[in-house]
Amino acid sequence: MNTWQIINLVLTIIVSLLVAYQGLYVIIGLFWKKKFKDTNVESSYGVLIAGRNEEKVIGQLIDSIKKQNYNQDKIKIFVVADNCSQNDKTADIARKMGAVVFERQDKEKVGKGYALDFLLSKINENYPDYDPDGWFVFDADNILDVNYVKEMNKAFNSGGGNIITSYRASKNFGNGLFAMGASIGFIRDCRFLHTPRTILNISTVVTGTGFLMPKRLINPKTGWKYSCIVEDSEFSMDVIGKGEKIIYCDDAIFYDEQPETWKATYRQRMRWQKGAYLIYKGFAGSMILKFFSKFSFTIYDNLIYFTPVPIISTSWALLNGFIAVVTSFLKMLMGYPVGIEILSLIGALAFYFVMLYLGLFIYGSLAVIKDWKRIKATNKKKFIAMFAYPIFMISIIPICFIALFSKVEWKPIEHKEAINIEEINKIK
Repeated sequence: MNTWQIINLVLTIIVSLLVAYQGLYVIIGLFWKKKFKDTNVESSYGVLIAGRNEEKVIGQLIDSIKKQNYNQDKIKIFVVADNCSQNDKTADIARKMGAVVFERQDKEKVGKGYALDFLLSKINENYPDYDPDGWFVFDADNILDVNYVKEMNKAFNSGGGNIITSYRASKNFGNGLFAMGASIGFIRDCRFLHTPRTILNISTVVTGTGFLMPKRLINPKTGWKYSCIVEDSEFSMDVIGKGEKIIYCDDAIFYDEQPETWKATYRQRMRWQKGAYLIYKGFAGSMILKFFSKFSFTIYDNLIYFTPVPIISTSWALLNGFIAVVTSFLKMLMGYPVGIEILSLIGALAFYFVMLYLGLFIYGSLAVIKDWKRIKATNKKKFIAMFAYPIFMISIIPICFIALFSKVEWKPIEHKEAINIEEINKIK
């Protein structure tokens, strides 16, 4: 072995040891889940919904909240119609369905984080005595299973005063390869990230929507302090760094709409990837210091989670390829035969991508098989999704590099899957 091969081997061993514990996560996710005990306590909840031009879907979300198997007197819905166009009916529909609605126009402070802060400030101004036990956050395209609040209430009253996230299913799983890939990504997170972390008493993260916070952390008086383009990740890292815990409730199911085109997928992933870099830049230093001062596995695990692994691994593979090409070129100039070396390089790159595909295929397929009955799509589409998922993930790798050098702003994703909970439950 030459020096470069030894360096590669050593680095491979080190990285493998750093992430080996995630194999345990997969085993736990396949065979266990956290169950919360029934409770007679019915806590009160405020619901926060931020929507921009969401007239096609806001009604289905509010309808699903109204149909909850839970005391409706304990639930109050607040909507911010944020920067909606003049002809959009998001605010009108929400009001007619019984929600408290505030409208906001601000072209400077754009994004969900600013909208949530505005909504909380308006609640504080207009309902100063309203003091629920906790606050839900949903996106306007979400739809809740009828037992969603009931199951979240069990977790909320299980002790600890934790933040709770929930099972993110897809209401348009079968609508094309992009929707399939994104849907499996969230199923994978629920099964192999949130579930094992909660079972092992490790804090997980919230992913955009479908989560519940106790009033001591977020309320109308304190507002929403997180305005990054990925405000959910900013919130997660901040509260985890302060010693708070985010747990997962697998029996609380909500449905979300996934992008169905490359353009929408590109826009969404660019924002997420750029946001991940900003979060890592903003929190990595302090989290590393906290890890060495507290030796907290939760902090270590979340540092690994937010580390930009795709860009690091792909960059390293490209660097190896570049070195091999340069070395072969120099040998060719010196008169040495390099045909075998070039073939070896091509073979190594092919092997890398084949193994990457197989690894992603196994990872995604295990999640699909485990949650087969929960996925709202035909069996044929579930099988197609298993083979499409690795291609979807590999196609995102260039975005990781583009996001490094691009300025990314928050832009809304159009939602058009106007379907109610009864129609979702009929999908087989």
